[in-house]
Amino acid sequence: MPKKKEKDKILILCVDRDNDIGMKGQVKTPIIGRKNNIEAASKLALKDPEEADANAIFGAVKTYDSLSRETSKEEYEVATIAGSELLGVKADKNIVSQLKKVLKRFPAKNVVLVTDGFADEEVIPIIQSHVPIMSIRRVVVRQSESIEESWALFFRYLRKLVEDPYYSRMALGVPGILLITLAFLWAYNLLTYAGYAFLLIIGTVFIVKGFRIDEMVSSLSYPSPLELVRLFTRITALIVIGVDVYQTYTAITPQYPDPAQWLNNLPIIAGLVIKNAVDLTVIAICIIFIGNGIFWYFSRDNKIWRNGVGIVVLIWVREIGLRASAILLSPVPPTSITDKLIVNLLLAAGLGIAGTLIAVLVTISLRRRYKHYFTKPEKVKGEKSS
Repeated sequence: MPKKKEKDKILILCVDRDNDIGMKGQVKTPIIGRKNNIEAASKLALKDPEEADANAIFGAVKTYDSLSRETSKEEYEVATIAGSELLGVKADKNIVSQLKKVLKRFPAKNVVLVTDGFADEEVIPIIQSHVPIMSIRRVVVRQSESIEESWALFFRYLRKLVEDPYYSRMALGVPGILLITLAFLWAYNLLTYAGYAFLLIIGTVFIVKGFRIDEMVSSLSYPSPLELVRLFTRITALIVIGVDVYQTYTAITPQYPDPAQWLNNLPIIAGLVIKNAVDLTVIAICIIFIGNGIFWYFSRDNKIWRNGVGIVVLIWVREIGLRASAILLSPVPPTSITDKLIVNLLLAAGLGIAGTLIAVLVTISLRRRYKHYFTKPEKVKGEKSS
């Protein structure tokens, strides 16, 4: 006598990730069976008639009834599992534990997942890791569908801002610093300086993020000797720039002690800034190039060839800057293109372009010649791909 073929088992599963069924309805999960699910959904609906999870459970029961009537080739069961009101890892662990209990009592081959549309992207991978999902049905109250989806999206991103360290530093850390600064100024009757303090803090944050200083610092948790060399050169460059700023300021203030005069004499101020700042600025950038060159040489990274072109460009930028400052500081501004000052500026620009092209051609030749040595690695610790 032939053995009777066993029916495929399909589970109709409702997932309440934030455990409203347990917190509001006081019902213990997992809930298995049509009758038990109806009773649980009724308790939850009586406690909170606007609760979306009650509708989802009723939707799961309706799906169970509909599929059971359609065919007798499969065996169906309906169940509800819950996570935790704390969400996060705690909720996911509870969902996994309860799903295993349900599958132990009803070893389904496939699942029809019924949800209220909230947190689907968190729930689906968890279910799929234990049993295949053959269909997903979302039960959302029509009158509040757009509102619920909007609130779900809002709270999802709000939770990301709070829980994700990458975003929380900016979303919570910076406002926290601003509030503490405001409280400190208020306590010492220094609120008149609040604007200056806020601009200083926000400017510092922009500099740190713009130059990726935070990433450089975090990459030095376990620094290699090469990373220390590059860090040393960058710190040295910052010190040189600081000295450059101080030197430029002290060169301008004897002639124009009142900053209000600077706007009225903007061409002269610009000329003085370029003339006094250009040398140390070029030296600081060259120091950074040297640090990068050492790092890339020992890392055998072909980015090293950029340094040669960069240094050539810096030399000609210095020359062009000095020629421009001579025009700005001239007692008699040049009025013709044939003026000596203008000719010197154009000559420096032309020679700079020619020198840069020659440097590019030379580095291309060297790059091909030493291609066997300088190979671009997949990833060098502390160096971002460009």
